[in-house]
Amino acid sequence: MAAEKKARVLFVVIGYPAVGLGHVYRAMMLAEAMPDCAVGFLCTRESSAFALALPAVKYPAHRQESCELYRDVLALRPDLVISDMLNTGEDYMRPLKQAGLFLVNFEDEGPGASFADLVVNALYERAGNADPRRLYGHENFCLRDEFLKAVRKPFSLEAEQALVTFGGTDASDFTRKSVDALYDLCARGDNPLKLRIVAGPGYAHQEALKAHLARLDPEGRVLFYTHATNVMSAEMEKADFAVCSAGRTVYELAHMRIPAIVLSHHEREDMHSFARPENGFLYLGVMNPFRADDLRSAFLRTADARERRLLRERQEQFDFTGNKARVVARILSLPAARSAAEQPRVGKDGNN
Repeated sequence: MAAEKKARVLFVVIGYPAVGLGHVYRAMMLAEAMPDCAVGFLCTRESSAFALALPAVKYPAHRQESCELYRDVLALRPDLVISDMLNTGEDYMRPLKQAGLFLVNFEDEGPGASFADLVVNALYERAGNADPRRLYGHENFCLRDEFLKAVRKPFSLEAEQALVTFGGTDASDFTRKSVDALYDLCARGDNPLKLRIVAGPGYAHQEALKAHLARLDPEGRVLFYTHATNVMSAEMEKADFAVCSAGRTVYELAHMRIPAIVLSHHEREDMHSFARPENGFLYLGVMNPFRADDLRSAFLRTADARERRLLRERQEQFDFTGNKARVVARILSLPAARSAAEQPRVGKDGNN
């Protein structure tokens, strides 16, 4: 019997301080859900060493060498290309389409998206979208497996811990700015509200922040810091509410029923409209310049039991648990993946 040839799936990703590492994390999560495919990764030239190192633990990983990214893609001979690199251009997508590849793009609102067989833009809500090739909105957010086993913290009248986390890189250093704005509010009284601070692997200010926290709270009464945790769900299990940026973390918080104060790093994040009061979040907009007084006011409001209960109840409408399986099934139903899996494997001597 001829052995089945695995479909060759190539993830093309970006990851550097200005955009964070969320694209890499999502691609790795999707790769884990494709055990019957031969998966590889290609990072763009400007991507950081972290972006390349993360998938390289489990998958063949390459960095762009050619001036034209599509040439590197074609050289790796994939059957299916999944590009998670924000807006693509026609100069990248057209040659891939002409080569007969099937193409899936994530978070792509650029001109190259018109060449894709499927575009998944879960972070953008688009009411009335009629194009079957474009999947918009939170119904298509893919939840990491660790959250399926996570235990939601029961509601408490007295908030005990607030999670502070701003993604894989936090180029705006919202972490330190938030701690400075909130420390004195949390330190009041005999039972301080603890700030649980989680920084990502690409956070450039780790040592400076650790020294700053030691000066600010030498006894560790208020501040708990961890860096590059591999299990974010375990940190969320301890939180009554959170302070975060407007990326994928807000969907994970909604799944965990954790109200949050959300800050955007830039205008693109401001377009992620899920993080709004009707969905269980207080949204402060683009924080450039950083508005400490606005954050302090929102923090006091969210610490109040009535506000937290209301926001948490609004999050109960969401169920993301089946999204990933449905999105992956849609991707793998594309003809390239299906036909490649049906072809016999041919050895060097031409025999099966």
